[in-house]
Amino acid sequence: MRLNNFLSLLAAVTMTVALSMGCQKDKDPDRLAFLGSYTVIEACSITGNHEYQMIITESTTEENDIVINNFGDFNNGTARATVSGKGLTIPAQTINIAGTAVNIANGTGSLNGNLLTISYTYSIGADSESCSMTCTKL
Repeated sequence: MRLNNFLSLLAAVTMTVALSMGCQKDKDPDRLAFLGSYTVIEACSITGNHEYQMIITESTTEENDIVINNFGDFNNGTARATVSGKGLTIPAQTINIAGTAVNIANGTGSLNGNLLTISYTYSIGADSESCSMTCTKL
């Protein structure tokens, strides 16, 4: 009788541990708040103001990364960013637009409700420019 009770208890503990370990993936990563379509008003130091649309999707490679589609209105170029809380970091990266390398320098951003602000610098060849984006989630 004692052996049956012990085996029942052991089975229950094993099942509880197995179930709790199997439910760890993608609990509620911070990036979910960033996902969606945005209207962007961008102010750049040389080229002036631009208005366009962009879409933010989940990265398929890193749990806290996002993909910004049509970043900077660079002919549907995509940039990746890492989300932490309500902030994001855009690491240095190169977007290839029709054979032209657009080098994105480190950028930062923050989300406040439906308003996302991003600041970054980019260069094409020897020319560089700083831009600030005000993005309203649709």
